[in-house]
Amino acid sequence: MFEKYKPKEMEVKVLEKWERNNSYGKVKDMLKGRKKYFFMDGPPYASGYIHMGTTLNKILKDSYIRFYRLKGYDVWDQPGYDTHGTPIEVKVEKELGFKNKKDIEKYGVKKFIDKCKDFATRHIDAMNNDFKNLGVWMDWENPYLTLDNSYMEGAWYTFKKAFEKGLLYEGRYPVHVCTRCGTALAFNEIEYMKKTDPSVYVKFKVEGKEEYLVIWTTTPWTLPSNVAIMVHPDFDYVKVKVNGEVLIIAKELVEEVMGKLKAGKYEILEEFKGKDLKGVRYLHPFKDKVPALQNIKEGHYVVTSNMYVTLDSGTGLVHVAPGHGQEDYNVGKEYGLDIVCPLGMDGLYKEEAGEWLKGKYATKANSLIIDVLEERNALLHKEDVTHDYPKCWRCDTPLLLMSVPQWFFKVSDIQEDLIKENEDVVWHPGWAKNRFKNWLNSIGDWPISRQRYWDIPLPIWKCECGNVDVIGSIKELKEKGNVKEIKDLHKPEIDEVKIKCSKCGKEMLRVKDVLDVWFDSGVASWASLGYPSKKEEFERLWPSDLQIEGPDQFRGWWNSQLITSYITFGKKPFKEIILHGFVLDNKGIKMSKSKGNVVGPEEVIEKHGRDVLRMYLLSNAPWDNFYFNWQDVKEMHNVLNILWNVYQFTKTYTSVRDLSFDYNDLNVEDKWLLSKFERIKMMSKEIEEKRMHKFVQSVREFVVMDLSRWFIKLVRDRLSVGYEGKDRESTEKVLRKVVHELSIILTPVVPFISNEIYEGLGIGEKEVPQMEEWPEFNEEYINIDIEEKMEIVKEITEVSNNLRQEAKIKLRWPVKEVKVKLNPEFLKLDFKDMEGMVKRITNSKEFKVVDEKEEGKEYLGKEFSKGVVYINVSEDEELKEERALREIVRQIQMMRKENGKKVGDVVSMNVGFKDQRTKKYLEKYKQEIEKETTSKINVVDNNEGKEIKVFDYELWVGF
Repeated sequence: MFEKYKPKEMEVKVLEKWERNNSYGKVKDMLKGRKKYFFMDGPPYASGYIHMGTTLNKILKDSYIRFYRLKGYDVWDQPGYDTHGTPIEVKVEKELGFKNKKDIEKYGVKKFIDKCKDFATRHIDAMNNDFKNLGVWMDWENPYLTLDNSYMEGAWYTFKKAFEKGLLYEGRYPVHVCTRCGTALAFNEIEYMKKTDPSVYVKFKVEGKEEYLVIWTTTPWTLPSNVAIMVHPDFDYVKVKVNGEVLIIAKELVEEVMGKLKAGKYEILEEFKGKDLKGVRYLHPFKDKVPALQNIKEGHYVVTSNMYVTLDSGTGLVHVAPGHGQEDYNVGKEYGLDIVCPLGMDGLYKEEAGEWLKGKYATKANSLIIDVLEERNALLHKEDVTHDYPKCWRCDTPLLLMSVPQWFFKVSDIQEDLIKENEDVVWHPGWAKNRFKNWLNSIGDWPISRQRYWDIPLPIWKCECGNVDVIGSIKELKEKGNVKEIKDLHKPEIDEVKIKCSKCGKEMLRVKDVLDVWFDSGVASWASLGYPSKKEEFERLWPSDLQIEGPDQFRGWWNSQLITSYITFGKKPFKEIILHGFVLDNKGIKMSKSKGNVVGPEEVIEKHGRDVLRMYLLSNAPWDNFYFNWQDVKEMHNVLNILWNVYQFTKTYTSVRDLSFDYNDLNVEDKWLLSKFERIKMMSKEIEEKRMHKFVQSVREFVVMDLSRWFIKLVRDRLSVGYEGKDRESTEKVLRKVVHELSIILTPVVPFISNEIYEGLGIGEKEVPQMEEWPEFNEEYINIDIEEKMEIVKEITEVSNNLRQEAKIKLRWPVKEVKVKLNPEFLKLDFKDMEGMVKRITNSKEFKVVDEKEEGKEYLGKEFSKGVVYINVSEDEELKEERALREIVRQIQMMRKENGKKVGDVVSMNVGFKDQRTKKYLEKYKQEIEKETTSKINVVDNNEGKEIKVFDYELWVGF
């Protein structure tokens, strides 16, 4: 009877209509100049492939953008793409078959950068189309790209601010280096893997004594850079005599170390505090083999620290190599120790490591270093250890921690300010604020330079006299570089621009490095607006009102944004943030092709459509991880199928155009529906408080339980063809009003079906529902009394149906009466206005609220949460005739359907009878049968047609 819900076909039709009519553009134009809402989109890489996580991200964003447009905001919705950095370079290197940076230099930097630019942009159109296909309305024609000159200029502006505020410095500091990529990584770029390495217990001979300081390390390759040994001043240490040697170890760890040595007997000779070891000098076993160790001025003695020494493992004495560890560096700085780091960015030992190590890769030299320790009686014990080890976030190469010259942002100087700014950010959920605070508490200075090619070049020009100039704009570079035009700020063209030194007059050359790619995205909220060269949009919009991203952005985008924003403007760049989790499989395992558990958005669209995917992903709290389950998707499909059927029912059985009504003239069920729907409209507050999932859950409940399974059940007879009661029109108006307004408020969640319902009902005057405003809330429609009574009526109906089942009385058969004895606390409720409705819904001749129990044998009773329900199960002749009527009508309706008759079609029927009793019955109920079945009946004396037997009535029906 109704048009079936075919989401795929319908959604494609809607997409084509939006495109043909430029519906998105018209909505934007309509709202231009209204109150602003700056939505800031975090830039993903244009990989050409959207997975379920990216889908969740963009659908969440779109739902809030659409909502705020319904609330009358002029929403800034520019999407963006990250187009720089090592991730792009690594992909291009793989395409070209390169193994390291030297291959790039051989190939040619210019050619390589051109390839990177092509790779970074080749998939943008495809990604745009994929997001459009999900119904995401963003400005796909004008995405911001981090490779544009105007964007890069915004980054330079911020960089110069850091220089001017004394937050930029050049220094040697241990940073994680990817030797394959040949560049440093920031702390937030590091990932971890399980790695098995050799660990060694090493003896360092105390100068002038036959005693040994024992250290433990899992990085033997750093031993050629050792300059000190660290102990805790307050821990207890002992001298242990074992196998004829005296070893110095923390008292608490003696037993563990002796166990590893399998030492049967040992003797503790002396006990003392760690501070007593301070200044004790020792001999390095490699000093004669490592030139870098021969040149140190300060080192090779015991230092103390109460921060970096623990008794969790090892010996309680810590090997200190300031060139290879951040904690080591801090202690080294405190004591003025030399920094030794005889490694290049390629991970190979340099000449100052000695001929025995020169040209060897750091970790591959472990075995050689251990062999020499053994030869020189410096190795106490060795064993393998499996531990968490840092790796490159893009190429998975194990990282080396080493001291190399880098440019840094002095984040430590503004760290407290960053933590303070975070306090004013509204995080959803609330605990995310503390999570970000914990991250900010852990950050150190930011190594901002990268020894790569495809990124924003460092705007630093340096003279051999030591003078440094930082450029903040293209205009400034033109003036100082005396050039007329700068087409591209990228390498290698930018390296050709030279500046005259303001101190010595010589030529200044640009520092060859590029910026950390996280700096690129960090400046997005102003660089994407063209700031500082264009100020109008920035001054109107900034800072952003809302950002929505996943948990990896605590250490990524949100971290870099807050730092760069505070450097530039002295304040945070965002007001409100929604955190979303990851999409996992139904067992909570991360989706991956290798595990075969990947479900792509296109699969869900193929089976169930875009709206189902959208509503499904929006139905859970976004900050929780999402466990994808096909059964749940099917259930969501069923919800939208129910919504579609409600729409089809409304379109088929209602037609009024004027929706104005007098509230006092409405039936009680109409008032109840309005009351329930006003509560759904009130859910806009939940959305404003960034709980879209609460709205989705509530509207799902409303559509399925209130609207479909209850209200339409209550009014179905009243809206049937042929019903001429005065209350029909008011019910039509209420139903059409609710379904029409539902099509508007559901636009943020399911824009396709909303569009179809809005157009199909023909009530709205706009081109698309997105052009409407969120329906105005009418507090007068909220009726708590009716809602409370209706909940009781639902229970009464359910219990009476159970009693019918027990008595074997079909639901379509009327019963004499239903009675209810309510518990005392509900006696205050007056059910007079509900009597007619209860009679219809329970199919009873009478309904009463009684004070006493019904004891008669004709009554069946059953308790429920509010009291007891009784039904009269007796049957008289009149009741039997009415029950027969219901059966006859049902069978004729089935015949109409089998014969392809539509709702409203009036059919002529010949109805024959077996005996005079049946004839009299037909004549008595002829008009009612005609009304119920939309037909004209001729009672004839024959047996032609389909035979119908009901109780002891036998008749024949033929069209």
